[in-house]
Amino acid sequence: MAKTLLGSTFLFACLYASLGICFAGIMYRLYRWFNMNVGPAAGTVSPSRRVAAVLRGSVAGFFSPRILWLLKALVLDIFFQWRILKTDFIRWLMHTLIFFGFTMLMLMHALDELVTKKLFPNYFSTLDPFQYLRNVFGVMVVAGVCIAIYRRIRHRGPSLFTRYPDRIAIVLLAVIMITGFLVESTKILSESVFNRMMNDYSPAGSPAEENALKAYWSQEYGTFFPQADFRITPGLLATGKELNEQSCVSCHSSTKSAFVSFPLAMTARPAAAAFESMKADMMLYYIHVLACFLALAYLPFSKFFHLVTDPLSLLVNGVSDRKHINPASAMPRRAMELDACTSCGTCSRYCSVAPVYRIMHNIGILPMDKLRSVRRLGNGKVLSAADLAAISEGAFICTSCNKCTEVCPAGINLQDQWFAQKELLAEKGHPDPHRWIKDFNATEWSDLMRQHESSWKEVDTVKGRYYNLTDDSDVFAPCIQCQTCTNVCPVVAARTEPRDAVDITPQKIMNLLRLGLNDLAMGSRMVWDCTTCYQCQENCPQGIKVTEIIYELKNRAYDHVKTIDRTEKIKGESC
Repeated sequence: MAKTLLGSTFLFACLYASLGICFAGIMYRLYRWFNMNVGPAAGTVSPSRRVAAVLRGSVAGFFSPRILWLLKALVLDIFFQWRILKTDFIRWLMHTLIFFGFTMLMLMHALDELVTKKLFPNYFSTLDPFQYLRNVFGVMVVAGVCIAIYRRIRHRGPSLFTRYPDRIAIVLLAVIMITGFLVESTKILSESVFNRMMNDYSPAGSPAEENALKAYWSQEYGTFFPQADFRITPGLLATGKELNEQSCVSCHSSTKSAFVSFPLAMTARPAAAAFESMKADMMLYYIHVLACFLALAYLPFSKFFHLVTDPLSLLVNGVSDRKHINPASAMPRRAMELDACTSCGTCSRYCSVAPVYRIMHNIGILPMDKLRSVRRLGNGKVLSAADLAAISEGAFICTSCNKCTEVCPAGINLQDQWFAQKELLAEKGHPDPHRWIKDFNATEWSDLMRQHESSWKEVDTVKGRYYNLTDDSDVFAPCIQCQTCTNVCPVVAARTEPRDAVDITPQKIMNLLRLGLNDLAMGSRMVWDCTTCYQCQENCPQGIKVTEIIYELKNRAYDHVKTIDRTEKIKGESC
């Protein structure tokens, strides 16, 4: 009894310590949200103004028609995770299995005294369907984690890698799930657990009745009795079954319904005596509970925190007005979104300019890494000129097509993050490179580049071919000059003034490429004003990759201008 009381006191102390660390971590996160300078002129807005703006915006959002968007986000995006389902069914299945499995385990197992017992007055953890469902939910979590590990290995991208916090989270989750099943398995085998149950719930019986019940439990429940002095016979089993129905079935279903724990127990049966002597059930129980407490304390400092930030991001962006952004409320929202990012890589996979990374090899082009650069700038880290130049180049490459925002599972307003990043970079003296590149017209571009001939081809060493679409005549040769791409182009439609007229339209660009006039195509205003909306590519009857060709022209031109700039600098230094 003294040991049991000491163990309970120890567990309660660990619980309160974990809750304290978790609460302190959450408070630290909140402090950072209202103090991190994410965006231009952030230092001019005090934390108190940010708090006041968030409170006003929350009240305005709840008491406006936007509450319907909040309900939509709550039901579709958070509960059914619709945003993930739209982009990747396997990933949706993974998240659904982990989310629902872990949530139900927490409610029906970890908090069973507070939740399940209130809903079901006759609840016992060893009764069905609770015993069976506990195994179902455990299998759901394990299956989800296995899918996550497989996807991380199978779909490893250029900037998608596992960090130590990710490994710690996976290890903690694995320990919790594995020890949970093992605890139940050792309890199925344990004679001491059976004896405690007999002392607590069954009236004292004769030795013959006790042997009959033990024989029945050994046969039907899998309990191991190393010192058994009885021989199992049909008559003994019949007596044990009758006693079990009188005293046990009201709170203990057959352990065979625990379809994971029961086979594990039968597999470990030869070592049951050793487990009993070392009190394996209690040892595993302490490991299981302490791992849960450690995960609770680690929650605010790990990827586990996205269980809080992702729903919060989805709800906030569900009621936010994206057209009229209040700078004071936008800053804490941007900081919160940085914590909501799980580095899943979805934004980078769907980014319309991600192929440019293969040519320019600047990882700052990819949205996921761009968000990391936003965090670095927001934390006020001192970056070298080369780092700032790479970040600025990545910001320039972005075409603001909004695809990353549309597919982000956490609902992060990445478009707003990029605009804020560009303005902040401008404050640091890194303007968009296209501000001076666009000063040339197509003819000037042609003349300039003929003076600086160089090879721009980038070879794919894996496939042994060129990525460049503009070097592959099979890509643009099928163009029939039907002008469908020009007719659907919003850039062309927006040019109503003659002085702003598009000099070369999309179908003319295809024709220039067929004529081999790549340098003239690069200098077209169409190339530099293209919004990568993909209307031309999606409507092309020949299936030509019009948008990707135009964007490749833009980035090859930019890359070539950098080569020219370096050449001029070298000449100037030599003089």
